Amino acid sequence: MGLFKFLSKLTKTTPADVQTANVIPDVKETVKTEVSVESAPIKESVPERPIKKSQALNKGVSILEIPTDYTIVDLETTGLAPADDAIIEIAAFKYRDNQLIDKYTTLIKPIEEYTGTVIEIDDFITNLTGITNEMVATAPTFKEISKDLYDFLFGETIVGHNVNFDVNFLIENFLSLDMPFLNNYVDTLRLARRLFPEFPHHRLSDLADHFGLQEVHHRAVGDVEITKEVLEIFRNHVRENNINLADFLNHRLDLKKIVVSKPDNLDPSHMFYGKNIVFTGALEKYTRAEAAQIVVNIGGICQNGINKSTNFLVIGDMDAKTIKDGKSTKVKKAEEKILKGQDLQILTESVFYDLIENQ
Repeated sequence: MGLFKFLSKLTKTTPADVQTANVIPDVKETVKTEVSVESAPIKESVPERPIKKSQALNKGVSILEIPTDYTIVDLETTGLAPADDAIIEIAAFKYRDNQLIDKYTTLIKPIEEYTGTVIEIDDFITNLTGITNEMVATAPTFKEISKDLYDFLFGETIVGHNVNFDVNFLIENFLSLDMPFLNNYVDTLRLARRLFPEFPHHRLSDLADHFGLQEVHHRAVGDVEITKEVLEIFRNHVRENNINLADFLNHRLDLKKIVVSKPDNLDPSHMFYGKNIVFTGALEKYTRAEAAQIVVNIGGICQNGINKSTNFLVIGDMDAKTIKDGKSTKVKKAEEKILKGQDLQILTESVFYDLIENQ
């Protein structure tokens, strides 16, 4: 889950007393070897990089089910925005009839597509994931692994925790190479909110703590492994309690009909219900007042600034005057609180839309 997992996901290892999916010895493992890649030379005059809007287009469908044939995916990235940041690690484990048959894992050298320059991993990401610039210096670029990865994921149902984040990054990176990525996906965060609405929090780390799964640091392989365990817990819970997941689809928010707050729109199973949300920057699709109204209609609480009770920070387009060292004051404050353990996630505008439309 993989947030950056939205900066809230926490990878786990499995304790001896917890049953996990065994990796059979003859499982084929596709692991890319690291190769040295020289950055493309930069000319003195470089055209302005075009603004991308592609990540919200040509996307697969978020489905509410627990599949038996699927691939669990997790990414680690240099930041939150698929059009501006880069993937630095990927893990993808493929399952058939719920059994592991193949895996793909690699570190990735983060390259700015338009100029060919290396994207630096900042201290926040290194502190969060343990991945350093030195670790990815000789790794392959996304372009170099793109064909193998695309073939590995083609036609797969993608599973992950807060998986909109991972899917949006894959869409952006594949589309930059004229490779449309239309895979449907299952979000275990969405499932957790539906199946266990009584839980105060639903981050991967929270679920692992609740179910007694041992945690590790933020790395792609660890997130995939713990997501698999969580998925199996959900599968057993649904079967043992005779739950029909299709029943959860009947409560769907119609954004076009929202005018004022109405009790009928309240959705206790939604991830924003009872949570504190802060907006920063200009939103493309709604005014801030309209977006806040949507959140309130769901049952969320809007705040003016980041504090110890904030659960989500939604980022729109930032005015250059509000940015210092590439980040706004609100983003920096949120990152500090995340590193201290606060239940706070940073969401891009596109993921915010995915969550209010697909939950």
